[in-house]
Amino acid sequence: MSDERQLSLIVNMQPSGVHQGAWMAPGANKRAFIDLRYYREIAQLAERGRIDSLFLADFAALQPESDKQPRWTLDPVVLMSALAAATSQVGLVASISTTLTDPYHVARVIASIDHLSDGRAGWNVVTSFDHNSARNIGLDALPGKDDRYRRAGEFVDVVRALWGSWEPDALALDPSRRLFIDLEKVHPVDHRGEFLAVSGPLQVPTPPQGQPVVFQAGGSDAGRDLAARQADGVFAAQLSLASSREYRDDIRLRAEKAGRSADEVKLFPGVVVVTGETRAEALAKRAALDDLVGTPESRLVNLHHFLGLEPGTLSVDRPLPDEARVRTAELGMDGFRQAVISYFDDPGKTVGDFLREGNLGHRSLVTDAVSVADSLHEWWEAGAADGFVLMFDANPGGLRDFVDLVVPELQRRGIFRKEYADGTLRSRLGFANP
Repeated sequence: MSDERQLSLIVNMQPSGVHQGAWMAPGANKRAFIDLRYYREIAQLAERGRIDSLFLADFAALQPESDKQPRWTLDPVVLMSALAAATSQVGLVASISTTLTDPYHVARVIASIDHLSDGRAGWNVVTSFDHNSARNIGLDALPGKDDRYRRAGEFVDVVRALWGSWEPDALALDPSRRLFIDLEKVHPVDHRGEFLAVSGPLQVPTPPQGQPVVFQAGGSDAGRDLAARQADGVFAAQLSLASSREYRDDIRLRAEKAGRSADEVKLFPGVVVVTGETRAEALAKRAALDDLVGTPESRLVNLHHFLGLEPGTLSVDRPLPDEARVRTAELGMDGFRQAVISYFDDPGKTVGDFLREGNLGHRSLVTDAVSVADSLHEWWEAGAADGFVLMFDANPGGLRDFVDLVVPELQRRGIFRKEYADGTLRSRLGFANP
């Protein structure tokens, strides 16, 4: 297996798991969402499975569904900093909003993690879509989508410029000349743009990766353009192989139009995995969690909120109403909502089917380990994915099952590493040096 042809895997560290019942499962740590020991166990399991990276999503406000299950709480940068000390190989990707922060802060904290982890840091660029997050920093509401994406493009340019503001040999460390830093080789960025004004240079030396890895989830047209121009890796919600391959082809074409090589941008669709030695065992695990949260009707609350619909709009035994398609087009987070809508392109699918299979835009694999490996392998070989963002109904058990059962099967097929190679997160993921 060559380095150029290898499946990449990233673990999305949910606060307990994607399933609403995960925190209620027998033996579950109900305080896991604020317990470093939980996240450390996830990180060390991922490292044992030779997983490429951890990833942590984020919202900057209390979520409406927080009464039902743990949601994102801890600051991603603080948590990834702690996990840098608890691991030695796995990547550390933190989500930070370009709407709610400033580029100097982002450049500094990600470069800091990159140094402290020996080149394992990454930044997931988000523009934010929750107006409560805006109100938490003194804004009445978020700017319009076009403004958010234009700001994001300018923001990433500035962050990259700050990361590159030191020449390679600027850190002199030369006692013979009594010279610690050669300030003549450290340059201001002096940026004055539509949204941002940043002088620079960065006070942190050039990160070990040169440019830490940048991820982005681009669903809308503007989001895809941003991802194609700026991102190394693109997170996506895709429910079918055909739509994922079309999405990947589109991103690669846009990257070429932006003056990049198509191979510089890699696609990572999300997938929820529930597995076991047999399919029946996997189905039993999902059913046990379903029982904890009650009837399918009780699980409609999250879907109503996600699609911006009034309670009572959806029915588990009916298809998605046209009203939901119209309303979804008005909201943000397009990639995820488009994936939900596309699920119902099959006229036989009901809302109840989606609740069992769709996981709010990400496909589910609830089956034996060999079948999970078959599906990941098929998408990868078909050009529908360069890798995957893995999620699990309940952690740490879900990740442990994947590491113990699916990873050996992928290794047996020769498409996933048995040992980490030397190098940074950027080199392991096969990303070019900007």
